[in-house]
Amino acid sequence: MATQNAIPIRAPQPPGEKQRSFGARWKHLELFERGYVPVPLYFFEHYAQLKPFCLTTGEAMFVLHLMQFKWDDSAPFPGYKRIAAQMGISHKMARAHAKSLETKGLLVREMRVSQTNRFDLTPLFDALHKAAAKSKKPSRVSRSAGRKTG
Repeated sequence: MATQNAIPIRAPQPPGEKQRSFGARWKHLELFERGYVPVPLYFFEHYAQLKPFCLTTGEAMFVLHLMQFKWDDSAPFPGYKRIAAQMGISHKMARAHAKSLETKGLLVREMRVSQTNRFDLTPLFDALHKAAAKSKKPSRVSRSAGRKTG
């Protein structure tokens, strides 16, 4: 009778620090040397469904570019030309995105003399927060749940 060597079976190991690092996830750690932008997943999942006004893809990208300059609790103040260059659009289109977001009540632009505008994203994030809270409301209890059966 031939003997067979048993193959040891290992239980799955929890992911270690190495597997969760940026380098392990994205391969090129040097891409993160200049920094990264923390973006709530709720923004990605719901920008196109915000009520009463959703964001277009261009407006969402404009917001992401503004977020790149949000370093603290102050409103970011990048120039339109810089955002436009990064987005690959004209500075007039960048202004149009800002104006549209402002018209929708999701952005407040603070015009400054001889300086770039400040862009307050508070209304957008207030709207996201409100939508998130609304979607987390407990579901209604069915009428039969309170009835005694017997």
